[in-house]
Amino acid sequence: MALQTADATPVRYGPTRWERAEEMEDNLPKDPRQWSREHVARWLHLVTQQHGLPEVPSSRFLMNGKALCLMSLEMFLSRVPLGGKLLYKDFQLRLCAALYGVNH
Repeated sequence: MALQTADATPVRYGPTRWERAEEMEDNLPKDPRQWSREHVARWLHLVTQQHGLPEVPSSRFLMNGKALCLMSLEMFLSRVPLGGKLLYKDFQLRLCAALYGVNH
């Protein structure tokens, strides 16, 4: 029986945080105006995971993507004081990318 060294076989514990985020992002329509309530909840989870923010209760965003489009920065901040600005900016970048074909 041969003894295996630590570098003989890489140990894989499952997908990393970034790999899970990419997988979740692939499930979101590219145009936020097409998002359902479920897509909005998935996006909230994705962005909070990527940036290490506290989990946002989905009850604060019981809306679809079209409704998110109508929200101002102040509305995001009133729902999520810690991280609202980041969520707003992420959403606006996605919306602009969809409207103008720009990659963010």
